Amino acid sequence: MNYSKIKLVLGLNDLAIGGAQRLAVDQLKLLDRNKFDLYLITLKQCDWKSDFYSEIPEDVKVIKLRFDSYKNISSWIKLYKILSEIKPDIVKSTLVYSNTIFGVLKMFIGYKLITAEHNTNLLKNWYQIFLNKIIDRNSYTKVVDSKMVAEYLSETEKINIDRFTVIYNGVDQKEIDKAINEFVPLKKEIREEFGINMDAKVFLSVAGINKQKNHELMINAFKIVNQKIPNSYLILIGNGSLREPTKLQIKELGLEDNVLMLGERSDIYKFYPISDCYLVTSRHEGFCIAAMNSLAFGIPVISTEVAGIKEYLKDGVNGYFTESTKEDVSTKMIQILDQAREMEKACKETASNYTVAKYIENSERLFLKCYKG
Repeated sequence: MNYSKIKLVLGLNDLAIGGAQRLAVDQLKLLDRNKFDLYLITLKQCDWKSDFYSEIPEDVKVIKLRFDSYKNISSWIKLYKILSEIKPDIVKSTLVYSNTIFGVLKMFIGYKLITAEHNTNLLKNWYQIFLNKIIDRNSYTKVVDSKMVAEYLSETEKINIDRFTVIYNGVDQKEIDKAINEFVPLKKEIREEFGINMDAKVFLSVAGINKQKNHELMINAFKIVNQKIPNSYLILIGNGSLREPTKLQIKELGLEDNVLMLGERSDIYKFYPISDCYLVTSRHEGFCIAAMNSLAFGIPVISTEVAGIKEYLKDGVNGYFTESTKEDVSTKMIQILDQAREMEKACKETASNYTVAKYIENSERLFLKCYKG
């Protein structure tokens, strides 16, 4: 069938480094230019954080706003004018804040709306839940990154399960293969850069340092591991609201030399090949693309039993599930060290089913279906 170019707007809270933002960048890079005319609208600008703006292709029209509050009337008016001028066929918004704003404006502008959420335990206010019920009735579908997220939102917000479309996130296997070829031969040099010897055992976490990710549990468990295996290290990549309390916890436990807090980084791929295991101690999750990246590198994952990860982590095959206690986490951390090499093949096989190519293919199929519907 022949299609005219579809004007597609991706609307996000911000473009700071994160999983949802990474997915948006992948779409802007890889969606078929013969089918789509692409726009990016970011509502907030996190000037104190690293972001993905440098990766946006030149043909994408980028609009940066400072829409920092629902109460900002001038921002509502400005965004309304922008959307009226663009006249998008479809707006795909992501996360609660942008879903709400683009959902409200959809009532006044005739675009089709696709919303997206990537997590459980979203802690929405009552008025957000109320608005979302109205918005969901007027949207084409809500995209989620796992069946468990769909089930959670359906149950907690009383939304018919048929209103959801599950599109699993994907890893960029070509980029990961390139990173493996580049960084595996440099494993010794990279470890030495951070004061880690080749005999050391290394655990990795790439996550915002906040309540959801529960680094407190991770560090308490690592303390037990480090007492039994002194030549062990925990690498934390990411920033967040609990960075200072986390630094204090590390100091109080006497782990300053063994827990490396490296902040936000754009070179995260070089840390997977130097690691023995990836850790997730989250209270709740969506798909967790960082854990899937680890599997693509052949590195097993230890995770609490959270949404998304429960759909691809196979206990004892490509990693382990753990209870949310420091004793069980530390036991699994020690246990996996002797099995990591044996799990490598299974890890990569799992990741091969979750590629960015499949993610883009499924996204394009949804956009075309929405456009025709």
